[in-house]
Amino acid sequence: MTAGVFPAASSATADAIVSIQDALVEVLLLQTEYSSSNTPSMQRRGTLIRRDIPRWMESQLGVQPKPKQDGINDLAVEGRDATGLKSRTPWARVHSISRSPRATEGWYVVYLFSEAGDRVYASLNQGTTRWSGGEFRPRPKEELIARVDWARKVLEGELKARQDLLRRIDLQTKGRLGLGYEIGNVAAIEYPLNDVPSEARLADDFRFLTDLLRALYLAEEEALDLPGEPAPEVADAEVAVDQSAGRRARRQGFRLSVEEKLAIEKHAVRVATQFLVSSAGGKWTVKDVGATSSYDLDARRGDERLYVEVKGTTSLGEEVILTRNEVDLHRAQHPNNMLVVVSSIDLDRDVTPPLASGGNVRVESPWLIAEESLSPMAYRYTV
Repeated sequence: MTAGVFPAASSATADAIVSIQDALVEVLLLQTEYSSSNTPSMQRRGTLIRRDIPRWMESQLGVQPKPKQDGINDLAVEGRDATGLKSRTPWARVHSISRSPRATEGWYVVYLFSEAGDRVYASLNQGTTRWSGGEFRPRPKEELIARVDWARKVLEGELKARQDLLRRIDLQTKGRLGLGYEIGNVAAIEYPLNDVPSEARLADDFRFLTDLLRALYLAEEEALDLPGEPAPEVADAEVAVDQSAGRRARRQGFRLSVEEKLAIEKHAVRVATQFLVSSAGGKWTVKDVGATSSYDLDARRGDERLYVEVKGTTSLGEEVILTRNEVDLHRAQHPNNMLVVVSSIDLDRDVTPPLASGGNVRVESPWLIAEESLSPMAYRYTV
């Protein structure tokens, strides 16, 4: 277990739990003595952030009016105040180990301290950076805003129940991390230095926000199109790869059922076929060969022949999953090949069987599979 991380199942003794009111106030006061070096003040701040506040948060996870039956049983807490040099924006968060293994990923409830030390926020927030090119880079602002809008829509009823929730927070910072948290805030409660409430109020607020977090996790599992996340079929492929490799899956279960995948696939093939036989597509004669071949449609027109790959998705269609056989076949058949992506498909999950409809058609022909556009998801290794 890494330092500063306390799984919810661990057993901190009651006499080790500090006053959360005192701890929050002390961190705020220490913010005025900030140094990038590990001074005595920063050492004390680190103890509060990495040990004392997480222990209090951990103790609150077990204080619920009734047992939670939502299947979210891997909540944990952690605090961080440095990555190399001491951070200007220390934090302590509660999160799901599987859904938000790192503070750069997923949703969580977090205490965020202003640089000036005049306020602390209890915030329902999210990972605001992404590992790319060997470093953590900020997620696009538009992506974070879209994710916040999605979360607020999901929690609309719960958010209306509290009049003290803030849509915007001000950490008084120019730092990349702090600015990201300001944009990524879904809902927050502000505690000014001169008006930090009682232990009971702080505990009630923490549990309220944690309940919102649980609801968001459940909604995320059901969501087909979550801004900033892979398309459902890509996410499901990642889960399948993790399971096959004997690793803990990066996500909980599969977003699409077998029946839903089949409905999307069949609809995409119908749409692609209609496109090919229409005047816009070129009046091809089309045969569905997907059940027996490494491509979906065999299109012929006189002496011409096209090997057509069809991909359907409820997402914008920016990524698709290809098997090795599909890649090999289309490289061999280029330039007599085509990719048809039917994106933004509407999926009605409330009927049996699920019903797919609509969608936008994107066509690439000839389809040259560029090596730089392929991302390997797994390797088969001979021992």
